[in-house]
Amino acid sequence: MRPSNKSSHLVTAGHEQAGQVFERVRPRLWQIAYRMLASFADADDAVQDTYIKWHGVEHRTIENPEAWLVTACTRRCIDLLRASQRTRVDYVGMWLPEPVIGDPVETPDDHVALAESLRVAFLLLLDRLSATERAAYLLRDVFDYTYGDIATVLNKSEAACRQIVSRAKKCLEAGREAGGLSEERHAVLLEIFLETLASGDTNGLARVLAADVELIGDGGGKAPATLEVIKSADGVAAFLITVWSNVWKDFEVEVTPVNGTPGFLLWHENSVVGAVSLAATEAGTLRRVYIVRNPDKLRHLNRPSTDG
Repeated sequence: MRPSNKSSHLVTAGHEQAGQVFERVRPRLWQIAYRMLASFADADDAVQDTYIKWHGVEHRTIENPEAWLVTACTRRCIDLLRASQRTRVDYVGMWLPEPVIGDPVETPDDHVALAESLRVAFLLLLDRLSATERAAYLLRDVFDYTYGDIATVLNKSEAACRQIVSRAKKCLEAGREAGGLSEERHAVLLEIFLETLASGDTNGLARVLAADVELIGDGGGKAPATLEVIKSADGVAAFLITVWSNVWKDFEVEVTPVNGTPGFLLWHENSVVGAVSLAATEAGTLRRVYIVRNPDKLRHLNRPSTDG
């Protein structure tokens, strides 16, 4: 039987309303997905998979659309994270999260609550957790969902979820570092870092670094990068001066927050060829230097091509 015009209009209206609901929740889904997966591309995939699943259900039967969407997206992230953890053993060199510039879906009210959870050090710390622990911890401590909400997402009892979150907190506390500088002081430190780096002053750069500083690079076997952690102020300073004078000095430097901390991008024409983020100590020195060179992890930052 051919549907009447009236029923067609109702179906269209229903799809439009469902689409509006999804777009309203999309920012939160992406925030959860990126912190679960530490990958811009994988977060996009998880949100897109959730969108497809959302449009395949009968929306009138869903009492709380946001809860349904968060549940579907988080479960998809758990599956994707488990798969990536299995394949990461074959990754060439050290692995770092895909960089984000600011929070692509951040709102003013989110800034304080979500800033720390974007930082590279925090995302690496989350790797100590299982996929289920990571989901429970993020939903509770970062996004402030209730244990009842988390129980629905994980299909477990509230008591079990409390135990999972408690276990995750204990695991993470052992690796947490003391708070660093204010945003303003950190930005000044970055300026000094870049000026000293460009001057070629190895000793001067070493004085900007903490004695136990670590440099971690990620080239993924597709771009030049250190394969092991470089430690000590002298060692990190010597390495950075060398790569600056031999390679980086020919790139355009764009100072911008990277994963919620001061950093910079290295540009070659329309492509980002490096993303550097820095973590500081309370004493005003740098304790971590993270460098992503893997082009697969930088592609989303590139400028649109003007060809054609």
